[in-house]
Amino acid sequence: MERFDSNNFRPDLISEFQKLDHILEAFQNQFNVEVLNVVKELFPHLVYNEELETLAMTYANQIFNTADSIVDKDSNYSQERLADEVQNMNRVVRNYSEAKTDNREVADRIHQKAKEVMVNFNPNLMDLSADGFRLLEKYTLMYNVFFMEGLLVLTQKVD
Repeated sequence: MERFDSNNFRPDLISEFQKLDHILEAFQNQFNVEVLNVVKELFPHLVYNEELETLAMTYANQIFNTADSIVDKDSNYSQERLADEVQNMNRVVRNYSEAKTDNREVADRIHQKAKEVMVNFNPNLMDLSADGFRLLEKYTLMYNVFFMEGLLVLTQKVD
């Protein structure tokens, strides 16, 4: 097996990766500012630290990757396959959400802010099919639950 030689790698591909990296970095920065502003408003006693930064960055990456993934699935999956995945995600989100009913208002505000930033950075989301939108909503809700779990752990450390 040959070793990867970056000198022989196509410069235009490297340029495209760099553009994507810049978009991701801009998304992460705006996402963190917007979402953490909501968090700070709702949890003023919470101190910004490495754990909170990691939690927010993970959430940002999940949302960013989900948007791209759903656009791809919506354009490449058959309607039946897309509908099946929506049904599966409905069950997953329902199971996670039922166990996490505390702080629903907080979770909803953070979820709305996350979706706003996501749509600002990925205008292709506006072209999704109905099932594509449903799938996007379910995935973003799932990641919201994960974020809220981590956030609640951090707030309990402060208390």
